[in-house]
Amino acid sequence: MHKKDNTVLEKLFSHPMTMNLEWSEVKHMLESLGAEVETTHHSHVKIRLNGEVQTFTTLGHKTISDKDELNALKHFLEKAGCAPKV
Repeated sequence: MHKKDNTVLEKLFSHPMTMNLEWSEVKHMLESLGAEVETTHHSHVKIRLNGEVQTFTTLGHKTISDKDELNALKHFLEKAGCAPKV
């Protein structure tokens, strides 16, 4: 994983959580972890990673500022075994 991708991952797991993450940076970070990222109908985003699959509603926007969606993404990454090492 590139340093920039690692920084995005750390921001997602920081406390307090960083808001207004750029979707393009998050998508690149997910893909560097091996995720398949697919935009479905109505701009939903389906992510497949390490056997886990989840669909998000607001991730496709330019920035991600919805706290619930960011928390859901964080929990998804934890289930997929991709939480940053502390």
